[in-house]
Amino acid sequence: MVLKLPMGIGRRLTESRVIARELAMAQDKLEGQKRIYEAITSSTPDLIYVFDLHYKFVYANKALLAMWGRSWEESIGQGLLALGYEPWHAEMHEREIDTVVATKQAIRGEVSFPHAVLGRRIYDYIFAPVMNEKGEVIAIAGTTRDISELKGAEDALRRSEERLEQVVSERTAELQRSNDDLLQFAHVASHDLKEPTRKVRFFADRVLNDGSSKLSGDGMRFVEKIISASNRMFEMIDGVLNYSKVTNLQETYTRVDLTGLIGKIAADLEVLIQQKEARIETRNLPSIDGAPVLLYQLFYNLLNNSLKFAREGVPAVIVIEAQSISVGEQEQVQVEVRDNGIGFPQEYAEKIFSTFIRLHPKDLYEGTGLGLSLCKKIVERHGGTISASGVPGEGAIFQIRLSGTADARGDAPKISAGPAGRG
Repeated sequence: MVLKLPMGIGRRLTESRVIARELAMAQDKLEGQKRIYEAITSSTPDLIYVFDLHYKFVYANKALLAMWGRSWEESIGQGLLALGYEPWHAEMHEREIDTVVATKQAIRGEVSFPHAVLGRRIYDYIFAPVMNEKGEVIAIAGTTRDISELKGAEDALRRSEERLEQVVSERTAELQRSNDDLLQFAHVASHDLKEPTRKVRFFADRVLNDGSSKLSGDGMRFVEKIISASNRMFEMIDGVLNYSKVTNLQETYTRVDLTGLIGKIAADLEVLIQQKEARIETRNLPSIDGAPVLLYQLFYNLLNNSLKFAREGVPAVIVIEAQSISVGEQEQVQVEVRDNGIGFPQEYAEKIFSTFIRLHPKDLYEGTGLGLSLCKKIVERHGGTISASGVPGEGAIFQIRLSGTADARGDAPKISAGPAGRG
């Protein structure tokens, strides 16, 4: 005898079997996906995980489970607080998850968290949205990397840089003190040497011009050499004094009319100008804010240099001309001092600004080798640059560039249009 069930009950049993098979297949699929995820993520030290929209973990790789010190079964479906996150930490991540859901944009951060084995570590993390085919956020995927060693290296580098900066600062201060001491010594020593040098020159001159002294021809020549050497020594002492003065001088800037300044220098060099049959021309010279004493010394040295190195038998012509130029977005004034003297080879264009550098024998041209180095220091004190170019037998050009602003601390000078003149 065959027992027949009512048709409705049989149909429900069949549907139940179908649902059970589908559930089993879905479970197998989930397990398969989990194994795939684990195969992909188990080989990386990075922490990889997925949150649902209720801040619960629905996936965590082995590295994250190891950090927690928990099993899969203890972790999946749990929230942040249940997995040992401090309240502030859990609230922060929940706010970040809300932001990712609202903006559909990834978010990145850095945080400290205790590892179950390694202790407290520093982690860099990224939360990114997982969206369905409709563009709706259905989950949040996260990746976290342990950057403790990197942060330690950065901290060590920073401490090393701070120590280096401290050492550099201390050495710089030490060098500055040493430089100040040397300049002070040079100033004092040069000042103290002036008087005995003056006496040597004075008494040697007395011997040379004393009619009662009976000197042989060689004796006269020896005394002349003493006078010549003492004159050079006196010039050298003055040069050192001027150099140390420029370095230490703290002078308030005022408006300086360059045309008037050149006129005063020409008056002071009147004898030498007459000897060289020189003509000095000024063109478009502005007024600038600067240290009057230093600017006087700058142009005095340049004009004196041009007169000193004039060609034999050729009247000296010196032109001082200014113009405004643009360097990038900055306005500058450019002053050129041109002459028709003996010039110099271009390969010496930078060397001539070095201290005590001479291009010509001292028995042919007087000087200390400090004049142009002094010019460079004065221009730098005014925030500018100086360069030179020359052609042997044709002359030299000295080019000074000064920026368009200045103040009393020694920045670059302000420029305003000034009268043109002729010296």
